[in-house]
Amino acid sequence: MEALDKFMQYTNYVRGLCKVLGMDVLGPNYKRNYRTNISFLMIAIYAILSINSFMLADSSIEMLKAISFGGFFCQCVLKIYFTLTKSEQYHENLTTIKKAIYLDHLDGNERQKRDILKTVDLLHVVVKGTTLLYFSSVILFSIYPAYMYFIVDVKVTIFPLYVPGVDIYSAYGYGFTNSIHLLLSIYGLFGALASDTAFIMFVFHIYSYTDLLMIEFDEFADKLGQIEESKDTKQYEAYCRFKMREILLNHKDIIAYLVSLNNCYQNISSVQVATCSVSICLNLFLALVTDWYATYGFLVASVFQLLVFSVLGTIIQLMNDRIIKLIYNLPWHLLPNNEKKSFCFLLFKSQRPIEILIRGLGPMNVETFTEIMKVIYQAFTMMYSFLIDQ
Repeated sequence: MEALDKFMQYTNYVRGLCKVLGMDVLGPNYKRNYRTNISFLMIAIYAILSINSFMLADSSIEMLKAISFGGFFCQCVLKIYFTLTKSEQYHENLTTIKKAIYLDHLDGNERQKRDILKTVDLLHVVVKGTTLLYFSSVILFSIYPAYMYFIVDVKVTIFPLYVPGVDIYSAYGYGFTNSIHLLLSIYGLFGALASDTAFIMFVFHIYSYTDLLMIEFDEFADKLGQIEESKDTKQYEAYCRFKMREILLNHKDIIAYLVSLNNCYQNISSVQVATCSVSICLNLFLALVTDWYATYGFLVASVFQLLVFSVLGTIIQLMNDRIIKLIYNLPWHLLPNNEKKSFCFLLFKSQRPIEILIRGLGPMNVETFTEIMKVIYQAFTMMYSFLIDQ
């Protein structure tokens, strides 16, 4: 029960973030409500401020600032769109995890309970660190304008976004603009946390799926070694047939879960890569040519978001490799002839692992992350060369 309680505690946290935004797609029968409309209103305000800031820009640098921040707007809108179109699938994935890993193993052996608890404990630690990082970024963004206003006596807004018709150099205009910025940052914080913590939850449970499958393989292999002398009996054949079908069904469930995960996050991963890549490139350039403090925050946030998705994609690859090794290490030569055919089918299915793909680039992993960073660096050096030539 301890693992299930911790899992429910985690899902309540993620669903709480989603409920604040009015987008609780993890719950059954999701429907729009007034909170959803407020979130859409925040997106509309975000768009208006971004367009206004771009139109008011009096230099190419100011335009780049508006564009670099507008990248987060595009990411936000597209991720919300793709999430809402797959709302039923998100709830189905959560229900599948709860049943297959927690409810079905309430009466499992000690090793199963220990491995499940280990994964959910690690999940809690990772998400606490992610939450702390996100909250710290919002606090730092808010503290700097306050420091500049009260200590240096210079008016600096939180974001490079200007409200139409409002003068930021007046006391009222400065306070109103920063209040809007703070509200947008809080909504953005909840949105980023809800999106990333849900993805972390789904990916980390592949650990549990693989651990449970490994326990099943180990127990089957040990049992085959113990009863090898009676392998010509009907009881032996019946036992092998039962266990192989059980393993095949569990492997099928893992594949179905990974396919569903890929369907949910393929488009979101592509959006994440595209927007973060543009943001990193622009903010590297802005960090070089300006002393704008926010560019470093945007740069760190973009790299972190891109890295998180890449690391989680690599975890999926590692778990696929682990499953293949489990199948290879099974003493298949002790199986009856009919079950050897089932083993060959299992081995064949494992040769085509399911991964989260980035449209047009390949699988989402750390290797792809390094290639993306190389391309970003090449674009950055090209922009720098253009600056030098001018």
